[in-house]
Amino acid sequence: MRKMLLLALCLLVLFIPRAARAQAVPDAAQAWLPPGAAHLGGESTDAGATHAYQAGDVVWTLTLDGAGNALSLRSEAGSAGALGRVEAETALRRVDESALILRAEETAAARLYFVAATAAGWAELDASGSLAAAEIVFGQFLQNGVLTFAGASQALRTLRPGAQLDSMEMDEDDGFLLYEGDAYLDGQEYEFELDAYTGRLLEWERD
Repeated sequence: MRKMLLLALCLLVLFIPRAARAQAVPDAAQAWLPPGAAHLGGESTDAGATHAYQAGDVVWTLTLDGAGNALSLRSEAGSAGALGRVEAETALRRVDESALILRAEETAAARLYFVAATAAGWAELDASGSLAAAEIVFGQFLQNGVLTFAGASQALRTLRPGAQLDSMEMDEDDGFLLYEGDAYLDGQEYEFELDAYTGRLLEWERD
């Protein structure tokens, strides 16, 4: 009887659709993946896994580490129907109210560059408030409303694309928390100050 039950279980697992057997989406990525995204399949290695999802015409790639934690999420298509800047900022904060908008690019749609509690990168949002296109990394970027070291590093790279961080430390100045440090950009060394609460670059001066 035990052998029959084991055989039945093996057959059941074999015939369950692949999408139904897909690994659950980690909490960090769940809020960002568009609702109703269908799992297309995945590949696993010792280092982690990559899963593909489809929402409408857009294919999303979610990368996980070996422990099943979300590392990144990105789209493989454009962002037709994405919102303008004001509406996109409102929609982004509905996805994660902690999001700090660091900069925006506006062409056909608004591309918002942001740092949030557990996600950072850029996003374009559609009329439903879901991601239309994005490139996001996951980590601990904000804690109690203050940028972590990883969050400050991400903010600096967003505000000064191509900058290579040399050194950085947190400092308190008249009750304000700042990240101060040095970075290189195009072969030049710069000193910077970054607001630890807003992600604003307060100082960027050639050394």
